[in-house]
Amino acid sequence: MSALINPGYVSLLLRVTVGAALIAHGVPKVKGGWGKQSGAWVATMGVPAAAARLVTLLEFFGGILLVVGLLVPLVAAFFVIQFAAIIVMKTSKMKAGFMGAGGKPGYEIDFVYLLLSLGILLLGSGALSLDALLGIF
Repeated sequence: MSALINPGYVSLLLRVTVGAALIAHGVPKVKGGWGKQSGAWVATMGVPAAAARLVTLLEFFGGILLVVGLLVPLVAAFFVIQFAAIIVMKTSKMKAGFMGAGGKPGYEIDFVYLLLSLGILLLGSGALSLDALLGIF
């Protein structure tokens, strides 16, 4: 039995949607001084402020790379690592649970991004990607 939907187009849909959402998350951080506010927030959890700058770079530029389909498996792998680390940080430091509690955020959205990034990693660049055009990945 053949697949009902071409996996290349599923990957296209996932990477463009996730990429655009992550760009939207990265833009305010870029405009706000490359993660300075985020750096102060993560520092309260014992994480170096430089990590917030790296996350800002990954969200903004990694999101762009996903949208255009360049270096997709590599970028998706970095997002898998990022969101896994965020989940570990949130569950160990905040103890607010999956959906959050007591006004503290949970890790449900991070878990969704983790699974979407894993899906992109497993599916590859997909249709209409620079990776396919250039013959990489």
